[in-house]
Amino acid sequence: MQQKIEKIKEAVEKSPNIADEEKNLMYQRLEEWRHEDEAMHLIPDMLAEISVEIRPILKEIGLL
Repeated sequence: MQQKIEKIKEAVEKSPNIADEEKNLMYQRLEEWRHEDEAMHLIPDMLAEISVEIRPILKEIGLL
């Protein structure tokens, strides 16, 4: 789970399509979910509420 979260964080950081404020919100949520084993299936939907730009990123890194 932690490896996947780190992979998401790295991809979000590199994305020019996500605003800094949205990135910060995503990082906060990812840290909250770091220890939740069941959270991985919720992450795409929860992050998409912050920015729709996350779905292509998750797909690109193989998490969707």
